Amino acid sequence: MSDEQTFENIITVKALSYSYSVMDSQKALENVSLAIREGSYTAIVGSNGSGKSTLCRLICGLLSIQTGEIWIAPQKRIGLVFQSPKDQIVSSKVYRDTAFGPINLRLKPSEVELRTIESLSVVELLHKAEAPTNSLSLGQTQKLALAGVIAINPDILILDEAVAMLDSQSRESVYELLRMLHSKGKTIIHIAHDLRAVEEAQSVIVLEKGKLFFDGSSAEFLKSKQLLQKITGAPLEACVRKKDAFAGKEKVFSFKDVCFAYDESRERPDSFLLNNISFELYKGTLTALTGVSGAGKSTLLELGAGLLNPDSGEVCCKEHPALAQQNCAAALFEAFAADDVAFGPRNLGTKGKALVDLVHNSMDKVGLPFKEYGERSSIGLSGGEQRRLAIAGIIALNKDILFFDEPTAGLDGESRINILNMLRSLAQEGKTVLYTTHHQDEADFADEEIKLEDGKIENPQSQSSLQNDAQLPPMPVYSASSMIKSLKGASASLSGSGWKVKSMLEKLPPVVRLILFFALFVLSLCAKNLIFSSVMLGLSIVYCLFANFRFKRLLKSFIKILPFLCFFAIFQIMFRQALPDEVRYTSWRFFTITPSKLLFCLNSILRTYSALYCISAFFVSTPEQDLIDGFKIIIPSRNLILVLEVIFRFIPLLVDEAELIIKTQIIRGGLGKVKGKLAKIRALIPLFVPLIIRTFRRSEALADAIVMRGFHEK
Repeated sequence: MSDEQTFENIITVKALSYSYSVMDSQKALENVSLAIREGSYTAIVGSNGSGKSTLCRLICGLLSIQTGEIWIAPQKRIGLVFQSPKDQIVSSKVYRDTAFGPINLRLKPSEVELRTIESLSVVELLHKAEAPTNSLSLGQTQKLALAGVIAINPDILILDEAVAMLDSQSRESVYELLRMLHSKGKTIIHIAHDLRAVEEAQSVIVLEKGKLFFDGSSAEFLKSKQLLQKITGAPLEACVRKKDAFAGKEKVFSFKDVCFAYDESRERPDSFLLNNISFELYKGTLTALTGVSGAGKSTLLELGAGLLNPDSGEVCCKEHPALAQQNCAAALFEAFAADDVAFGPRNLGTKGKALVDLVHNSMDKVGLPFKEYGERSSIGLSGGEQRRLAIAGIIALNKDILFFDEPTAGLDGESRINILNMLRSLAQEGKTVLYTTHHQDEADFADEEIKLEDGKIENPQSQSSLQNDAQLPPMPVYSASSMIKSLKGASASLSGSGWKVKSMLEKLPPVVRLILFFALFVLSLCAKNLIFSSVMLGLSIVYCLFANFRFKRLLKSFIKILPFLCFFAIFQIMFRQALPDEVRYTSWRFFTITPSKLLFCLNSILRTYSALYCISAFFVSTPEQDLIDGFKIIIPSRNLILVLEVIFRFIPLLVDEAELIIKTQIIRGGLGKVKGKLAKIRALIPLFVPLIIRTFRRSEALADAIVMRGFHEK
């Protein structure tokens, strides 16, 4: 940072250039100079890949300056809302994540609580305060990321596409919040593609291919039709819908009275996420699915794609539709863009010239020309470019039915229009297309709109009166989807016990649970004779019962584990020395069985059972947040507690990443048919490389999130 100060400017950038790699022909930023006045409201706009996010990360200190200077007024705290909201979540509970920043600032507990409540209230998430963060929809996660930044009360608030995943009502509430913060003297920098962001701002900065293209007032910007169209794209034309528009069209997909709930609410029908959903899709049509954040749109698409099994009702279709997920980064598996687009069709058996043509056409359709982007690194693409690449990978599957979850989120105006026109062209080619959106103009663009509200379809399908008699077969879920269910269960268990009624152990203070566990666990391992080991096993069983384990479940686990323990006992018998003059029941070369060896093996089995039961009961009764609370009392070091918190946060995060990768692998034909336990194990092997790559990315993002949430401040 330069020591030079510019009066009235809170941020000054001079001749700033940045390149992510010496191999890149185009710099992410090139000779950019600008100034942001204190208390101003600035919109930074530009097409995908123009350098907007790079600029804000340099200002925040998350990237090191290569060329040029950045000066920031002293004692000014910066808050950054990331482009990918999941990268910003650092705790497993909503209220704890929001409180993370204020705690780092060493505020009084009463002030931390007040800021947490206020921040969650302004983003309309207070009712979710106790919810696990991984149970939120992507739109709700974006709200939570915003709440966590507001809670540190920054002087400069930078939002990197912070409203891209929000419905219109939520977007309006965010803009109202920004107006309020601006009126209190906060400096607002909003990176967006939304015309509304420009209208709210006082000044506008436009970046184009890493260079400064425009720097002036919003009034000047809004007067220029060329600038407006460059950023926001041409206006969409609403589809003129006729009552009998689908007459004579072939029905290719249907939901029949589908109900669905995730495990935690399955026994309460009134809290089902989706209730009696019925609709039909017709060949060659374009349908929009709308609803507020968390309404169940993504879940509905996953049910329709065969990734989830409905609790009741039927999903009917001749083949599994292809689904482009919201989280586009998890959908990219190959190092280079063209290879990633080819991943799906290659798995389905397409080869040679047919594969090359399919990749070329798919990339061209989404505005990533093969000649320009084919050999580009998938990781090096901007967020908007990655989204288009993920869409190209789904188009390349050449399926007749295509689902797209928020396909335009994070795209610049021109790319947004191109993607929607591309969806229209797919329908005109005879494909059946269903996509979700939070923008009404995008919904009006479709042949029909399906609205989800309170788990039901708000507008009964206008075409249902056609009573198309075409019978479609029930569509089975993918065989590999059982892995998704297992991972969801694992993810949920890491955020809480999952019991409907709190166990006796859960009612104890966290530190008491921690001490009790360590006492039982250590004593179990230290047991040296059968009597002591038997007593500890009995105590461990009682400990499990207090954690709400049923005795029948304990007995089943005992029987399942016993063969493995007996197998290891054989090795102990082989390598353990017999006592002198001891009775030998049998002897064969170096393999002998004696009373001391049998007693040792039996004692080892009892100790192992005791330790395993202790671990199981402890982790079922002590979710991550309680574990951290217990350690805070025992361990005074804030740094060590943070390390533990990050570790425990990262475990469910990786489970969620694995779930996303498995979903995409299933959709793109990477797992094939998975039947039997051995096949499931083999199917997991190709997941390791993308999971490792995603682990490194998420660990870097988590480190950035911790820094931006005030942990580095003294």
